[in-house]
Amino acid sequence: MNIKILGNGGGVNDGLPYNSFVVDETLLCETPPDIMLSINKNQIDLSSIQTIYISHLHGDHLFGLPFLILSAFFSNDETGTEFSFEIIGPDGLEKMCENLVVSAFTSKHPCIKWMKEFCTFLEISEVSKPTLVDGFETSIFKLDHLIDTYGFSLAREDRSIDFAYVADTRWCESLHRLLAQKPQVVLIDLNGVDNDPEPVHPSMSDLKEKAIPITGEITTYYGTHLKKEFKSTISCVKCAKPGTEINV
Repeated sequence: MNIKILGNGGGVNDGLPYNSFVVDETLLCETPPDIMLSINKNQIDLSSIQTIYISHLHGDHLFGLPFLILSAFFSNDETGTEFSFEIIGPDGLEKMCENLVVSAFTSKHPCIKWMKEFCTFLEISEVSKPTLVDGFETSIFKLDHLIDTYGFSLAREDRSIDFAYVADTRWCESLHRLLAQKPQVVLIDLNGVDNDPEPVHPSMSDLKEKAIPITGEITTYYGTHLKKEFKSTISCVKCAKPGTEINV
């Protein structure tokens, strides 16, 4: 499995491209406002994307979708490339996406009709079992954020977890249960800092004090959704940077 980081920034950051990544060139995770810039800068072929995963309906994870839809619509019209996307996310996803595309281009734009014909929507819960990447079993877990937010893990049959994505969250029981399975690689929200007036995101201290004691050196953590990039002094913690490729 290959994970390529497209962006690593949180909703408020010091100029980083917003958090997004691609798995095996077919699964795009998150469509932040600058997603088309990140896709093109990292030389991702949009036509290879089959599935789009949205962890929750905040703008830094979703507001680039209209421009991705527009790009696919025009590429289909101009080059004959056949696009279709399964878009996966929490309850309310389909209505939110339709409203965003209409807000961006008005209801008269033909890309609206194209989206309704060539995009399917799957709204998930903790018991959902979507196929995100061929050959891997997906598990969905709910996180503790301001709105419904879901992470996922990918595992080969009869094996431990190869990869997990922990989107925006406080430290919570579902995160503890995930780490108890000792996944090989975890891409995790590290937007929190020690002096946050109210913890809303995990911090480096959370990794040191709560996560690493569970997983030891078995799990490698890549921090994303950042305020600013960091240099890690912990061997199993790395800063996910645009262009980083993680092979599991």
